[in-house]
Amino acid sequence: MARYSCIPAFEREKIIQQIGNREIVLNDPLLAHYCINPSNKMIEVNGRVLDTPTINYSNKSIRPRDGSWNLRGKVFSLGKTMDNWGILDFVGVPDVRQFIREVQLVGGNSGMRINQPRFVENPRINSRDDDFRKKEQIRQEFKRVHKSYPGLQMIVVFINGKPFPIENKE
Repeated sequence: MARYSCIPAFEREKIIQQIGNREIVLNDPLLAHYCINPSNKMIEVNGRVLDTPTINYSNKSIRPRDGSWNLRGKVFSLGKTMDNWGILDFVGVPDVRQFIREVQLVGGNSGMRINQPRFVENPRINSRDDDFRKKEQIRQEFKRVHKSYPGLQMIVVFINGKPFPIENKE
């Protein structure tokens, strides 16, 4: 997700325009019947830049420097427990157990307690599908795990290829 947010806006706009040109039907009579008038033009909105946040740890307060956080040696004031999380491995990472141990070690060094994940699953994506269908397959997996494992705190996703957004607003 972080890599996707680093894609320049003009490239993201181009990707969105391509999907829109492929998927949007401008003169659909059914949409017109319900007064829905799709457009292939992007809208513009005004925004603003927020102040950089400060995070208070038990041993220091920090702010990002040069766009990144240096969290080495920082311990949370009130470390929480992460006991309801899981892994979706779409690429077949060779040693997922080693990854889990490292997450638990780093969390422990920061004052957190990280239990074993509730699930480690290896769903497969059809590599012959286009990006739109691959994204849809991934969204379906997210919906499935949210139903199967209510109250998840985090899902770690291993995925190959170029980054694209996966938003979960449930």
